[in-house]
Amino acid sequence: MTRSEASPRIAVLDIGKTNLKLLVASEDGWPLETLSIPNVPTTAGPYLAYDLAGLEEWFLDTLAVVTQRHTIGAVIATAHGCGAVLVEGDEPVLPMMDYDAVSPPEIDQAYARIAPAYDEVFCGISGAMRLGKQLLWQESAYPAEFARAKIYLTTAQYFALRLGGCAASEISQLAAQSHIWDLCHHQPSSLMRKRGWDRLLPERASAGAVLGRVSEAVAKRTGLARSTEILCGVHDSNANLFRYKAAGMADTSILSTGTWMIGFQRGLALDKLDATRGMVLNIDVDGENVPSTLIATGREYDLISRDHDASDAAVLTALPSLLALGTLALPSFVGDDGLFPGAAHRGRIIGPRPETPAEWQGLAVLYAAFSANRCLDALGSSKHIVIDGGFAANLPFARALAALRPSQSVSVSQSRDGTALGAALLWRRFSRTIPVSSVVLEAVTPLGEDECKRTLSAAYQSWISFSEHPS
Repeated sequence: MTRSEASPRIAVLDIGKTNLKLLVASEDGWPLETLSIPNVPTTAGPYLAYDLAGLEEWFLDTLAVVTQRHTIGAVIATAHGCGAVLVEGDEPVLPMMDYDAVSPPEIDQAYARIAPAYDEVFCGISGAMRLGKQLLWQESAYPAEFARAKIYLTTAQYFALRLGGCAASEISQLAAQSHIWDLCHHQPSSLMRKRGWDRLLPERASAGAVLGRVSEAVAKRTGLARSTEILCGVHDSNANLFRYKAAGMADTSILSTGTWMIGFQRGLALDKLDATRGMVLNIDVDGENVPSTLIATGREYDLISRDHDASDAAVLTALPSLLALGTLALPSFVGDDGLFPGAAHRGRIIGPRPETPAEWQGLAVLYAAFSANRCLDALGSSKHIVIDGGFAANLPFARALAALRPSQSVSVSQSRDGTALGAALLWRRFSRTIPVSSVVLEAVTPLGEDECKRTLSAAYQSWISFSEHPS
């Protein structure tokens, strides 16, 4: 079959905090090709920022490569939360701020006074820099540029505009711990309205809706047909969540893992969300509430393991000795409290220190498994659990978590591209009538030996006690 005769495919631009990825998939979510590069922020501007021009160049160049092998019928972008661009026409008026940018103390103090309440936006002010705080900094420090802005686009919608689509907002991105959206009343947050920033938000569209066709310039540059659809993009973890919804697994407990570990569990009452314990509310692509936990486990794992590399077999062998010695890593190794109030930057190791690469990695595995277990408890998880993303490839982590939750089945996703594949499934979703079959899972066998399980459970209880009551 020639390229021109093949069924049309969808190209997904996946803008992650660590990597930039272009994935080509079938409309029912089967991956066909993936290319990626590191996503490196720039320090050349007034603050830590994304290299939007560089990202776009790579994306267009890579599209030009894949169009030689695939007939692309649609393009969609997916991106992490707390990223957005002030735009005039189709150009940024200021660089897109990286949420790890360090804000001036006066901005920190000013924002603490005006930030919307937790019961409006369902996330605190610590951790990643919220879009509300980014807007305050940009308006205060660069008033002339800010005044030129006509629209404010979350990252995925910015790239839709650049490709030829119309300007739009999308609910999963607006609601993703941004402080710019009132999740209870489904409107711009009180902060946005009081500051007059709500004027910058364009009309909302549903994720997967067609926003237009590729521009003539993009078609010429990439080889895409002018008829190629530009779709309304989506928040990355919500794209992953949609993948399971599309497969008929909406009620499953999902651990979406990478730099951040996000636990998703539908059905928890909103009054059970605790602002002091890493609990947030996400809104899915259909506007439904999804209570969640949000902690920087991926970052902490790297810090605890010290980037040591060991085989799964070696790590599994190291776990019993670590448990027997009582060696534990206690939170938090980043500047966010996470699951335990007051834990920010208080991370420490108790017990004999690890000596081998396998022991260091094993210590990180235990920390991540205990953190995930705590998240699932907070969300009231009682059904099937799926580990998706980077930690799905971490067998010791998966087996430890399965041992901690003996009454629940645990599976790992066989795809390492769940976010991009979830975004791909948004194409033509409104006409899909049956669940997709492209979500392939593998059951996890818990850690063996009853003694090991008992020791693991006891270690978890000790970890909770030490973390709740640090000396």
